[in-house]
Amino acid sequence: MDWIVWLAIALIIIAVIIWILLRLRVKMPYEMNETILTERERSFYRILKPIADKLELQICPKVRVADIVSIKKGTKDWQKWFNKIRSKHVDFLLCDYDMNIVLLLELDDSSHDSERAKKNDEFKNRLFGERLVRIRSLKEDVEAVLVSALKKLP
Repeated sequence: MDWIVWLAIALIIIAVIIWILLRLRVKMPYEMNETILTERERSFYRILKPIADKLELQICPKVRVADIVSIKKGTKDWQKWFNKIRSKHVDFLLCDYDMNIVLLLELDDSSHDSERAKKNDEFKNRLFGERLVRIRSLKEDVEAVLVSALKKLP
């Protein structure tokens, strides 16, 4: 009968320890988004998908600039240059089937009219050059714009 008392005490102690650990555990303030794209981006994706399929290109949405751009080895002030790209992304990246980067797409809207956005856009324009295609309206002939951009590439 003695072992039953000790077992009960041990179980109570374990339960109290678990309760304390759960109470001390800090809840993270995050929640999962339902989609990676805004409604406008999703609308554009629906336009882009059949065109990309026809051109045999893969679509990668919201790609971080730091994942597609490297800073040259030996660059002075490496951290300063990294800070300029670490929090930026491109709306869509078009790759071939081997995931080689072909074009970068930015879906522009009125939010790109602010001075801060204009500076960010100019930075991306300089960084990506002719590979960056800007789409202002969902009513544009996206296929014609992409075919034209592809013809300009080396």
